[in-house]
Amino acid sequence: MKKSVEILGLPIISITEGRELGSSKSLLIDAQNGSVAALIIEDEDWFRGVKLLPYDSVIAIGDDAITITNSENILKLAEATDYEPLLNQNVRVIGTKAITKAGSIQGVVSEIVIGESGKIAKCTIATENETDTKDIAAEQISIFGKQVTIIDCELPEEAQLAQKKTKSAAPVKP
Repeated sequence: MKKSVEILGLPIISITEGRELGSSKSLLIDAQNGSVAALIIEDEDWFRGVKLLPYDSVIAIGDDAITITNSENILKLAEATDYEPLLNQNVRVIGTKAITKAGSIQGVVSEIVIGESGKIAKCTIATENETDTKDIAAEQISIFGKQVTIIDCELPEEAQLAQKKTKSAAPVKP
């Protein structure tokens, strides 16, 4: 499993051509399936438009590089019509508010962890004061939305108490 921060910025290497094809710039999220559909890559021809690397074309994500079979795995936007709805949805997950079904804001998603299959395994929630974080398993998440991530449970009491203390310690505006 890899955190998104460990994936972004890595060079993409073709193992059959022995060359670097660009670097991972962003994750294209399939919110409905809770997975990474593709990596958005940046290369020396970035000015010609977006290029996508379908996640199922990734051989491995190592500490230093992402390996793929060859450059034919990379799609130009015109060739990536299957991914167009996901690009239009533009779900990022990181930075969204984490809120329970009962309407209680738990914090903000600060990180996602991705399994080898591309599925989001868990999200890290930073509480409002950003001193506490809590990992939420993907099974506890109902919806990955554009602005809000819906979770099925409240954070543990310690985190809730920290949030309440922060709110009660906030200065009262005259």
